[in-house]
Amino acid sequence: MDNYADFLQRLDAAAASLEERREVLDSARKVVAAALEDNESGYRQWSDRLSTVETILISKTATDKNGLQELRGVATKMQSMFRTRSERIGARLASVDSRIAELDGPLHELNLGKVRLTTSRRVAEEREKLGLAMQNLAGTTEGVDGVVPDEGLLQDLKKAREAVVLAEALLEVKEG
Repeated sequence: MDNYADFLQRLDAAAASLEERREVLDSARKVVAAALEDNESGYRQWSDRLSTVETILISKTATDKNGLQELRGVATKMQSMFRTRSERIGARLASVDSRIAELDGPLHELNLGKVRLTTSRRVAEEREKLGLAMQNLAGTTEGVDGVVPDEGLLQDLKKAREAVVLAEALLEVKEG
């Protein structure tokens, strides 16, 4: 039974390490997502300003257009800058999401392995207890006050042991 504890401890250590990395990536994702939202908001605001300036430019006379043309140039540059930054930050966010997804698979597998190992451990413990019970019932009558073992009970225990063996075999087949 000690082997089970060692393996479970290893699984827990590996899972803890991956969970720690996942938490760091989750924090980084929040920061990158906030930066992306800020830049997308900036892009939208400069797009709105550009649209407003262009609307005003269409309605103004030639003498009023110089200052508006400069403002239009600034709005165009700022819109372009925010779009480029949003694209770069979006790519970085996709990279962080990809790394998170890379961790999620092994974490899921570790958790499944832990469940399987814990189940296998319980089955082995029950099998051992059942074996001891059968030995006690099938063995000598010492310590049982001379009572002959109940044949029906022995049969039930035998069936229970077979069920445990079958369950164990099924677990091994599913794991393989």
